[in-house]
Amino acid sequence: MFDYHIILDLEMNPVSKDHREAFKSLRKEVIEIGAVKLDKNFNKIETFNVFVKPRFNHQVTPYITKLTGIVSSVTMKAEYFESAMEIFSQWIGTEGNIRIYSWSSNDLIQLKKECEFKEIEFPKNMKRWLDIQKVFPRMMEISNDRRQLSLQEAVQYFDIEVNNKKVHNALYDSELTTELLIPLLNGEYKKQVECLRKLTHSGGGENTIGDIYGDIFAGFLLNT
Repeated sequence: MFDYHIILDLEMNPVSKDHREAFKSLRKEVIEIGAVKLDKNFNKIETFNVFVKPRFNHQVTPYITKLTGIVSSVTMKAEYFESAMEIFSQWIGTEGNIRIYSWSSNDLIQLKKECEFKEIEFPKNMKRWLDIQKVFPRMMEISNDRRQLSLQEAVQYFDIEVNNKKVHNALYDSELTTELLIPLLNGEYKKQVECLRKLTHSGGGENTIGDIYGDIFAGFLLNT
């Protein structure tokens, strides 16, 4: 069991081609970190949000500004990645068992790559990580069509309302992910799976993948 659950989302900006080594190795830099903290009973206890000043591109590109609403004047006044990660790690804390969650493995890959390139030690309290995107289809008995499910598609399975004007804000996306994660952690997802079965199955009585493996995945979420 975990004492704290940290649900994370990042927004990123492309590295400028003027910085050849960084562009070749890093490609992107974090410009916003958003997160939600749950206690062991899956109650929301805190949120975190910080902008990050990119080192290898002084401007937030027009595409990223259009996507996220983040402008250069905001990031230029922010902390560099090194300081932002230290602040974030302190916010996470070190007491008890902690696990980090994100929708897809891209955020973990980015953080590790950026820490390595900028010669920063990856925080010890961020080493237990779970990709919700990977386990969600199997728990919800969604057929694998080899296409990764987006967060906006996944929340529809729980009738979670999405404010499209706030999507791609790191804190908002982490809050959306949290709404999706809590039913998976507390077992409420099973009711939704049953509703989906009634809609999509003809009731032949056969064991589904969810029947066989659903509780295994739930245990994995809670204990692995």
